[in-house]
Amino acid sequence: MPFLEKIKNFFAPKWEPLVCRPADIIDLFRQDIATNAPLEDLTVEINGKPHHVGISSEYDRSKGFSDTYFFFDDQCFKTLEGFVKKASVDGVLFSELETIKILRENLDSGDPRNSVLLSQREIK
Repeated sequence: MPFLEKIKNFFAPKWEPLVCRPADIIDLFRQDIATNAPLEDLTVEINGKPHHVGISSEYDRSKGFSDTYFFFDDQCFKTLEGFVKKASVDGVLFSELETIKILRENLDSGDPRNSVLLSQREIK
């Protein structure tokens, strides 16, 4: 590693995964829907493996957001209720997991610590 890169890495802020409950992410989805911003794409770690969870929508200038769906890896749901009742990993419902880590790998939605909802609820 070149010397300048070592210095840059030394002064760069260290990022630790945010640990929260699945209910916090579900509440984040509710907040995104309520504020008409149904877009979220997070990489979470469950049982030592990365998984993708979020909301996606089509956007049209004249119509706004439409065709919103919720996803967990390859599982897709048209409603948040369907996501809560059916999204699962290794035979366990996502909504019933104790804790999960939000990783930095895929933060298209921004740093989750910038979310007031998640930063106030982080489990330390």
